Amino acid sequence: MLINPRLGQKVQVWYRESNRHLPYHADYGMVVTRSQGKPRNHLIHIFGKNRVVVPCGNLIRFEDRR
Repeated sequence: MLINPRLGQKVQVWYRESNRHLPYHADYGMVVTRSQGKPRNHLIHIFGKNRVVVPCGNLIRFEDRR
C-alpha cells in the first residue's frame, strides 16, 4: 500500500475485497498529482483510460514482471 506516492510513479489501483466491483480495480496508471492535506486523495492517469481520483491507501506499487 502506498501512502505517499511520487509524481510519475507507476501504480496499480487495488481495493479491498468488498469493493472489488468498482470500475478501476486492478487497473494500472501513473501518479499525476498527489494530495498533501486532508482528504488524501491522489489523481491517477489510468493507462488507456481517463484520469481518476483514488483515495489514499488504495494504491500498490506497479511491478513490471517482464
